[in-house]
Amino acid sequence: MTINYLIVENILKEAEFKPGGMVWKHITSGRSDSLVAVRSAVDRMRELHDIPDNQFNAVCNEVLKGIQAKIAGF
Repeated sequence: MTINYLIVENILKEAEFKPGGMVWKHITSGRSDSLVAVRSAVDRMRELHDIPDNQFNAVCNEVLKGIQAKIAGF
């Protein structure tokens, strides 16, 4: 399956994924499973970013990798 990486890039621009955002805070504080926070936020954005159901899990995994890289300074 091919992921539309433009969707991932656009999601990472959303406030929840920026410093101080809900997902950013969740990951940096080490609370529970980071993927759960990402999945919850991405699920709320499904229609906005037109995420196909068959790509949802893959998009969430790529978003998690992206925000972890941003937090690590990459």
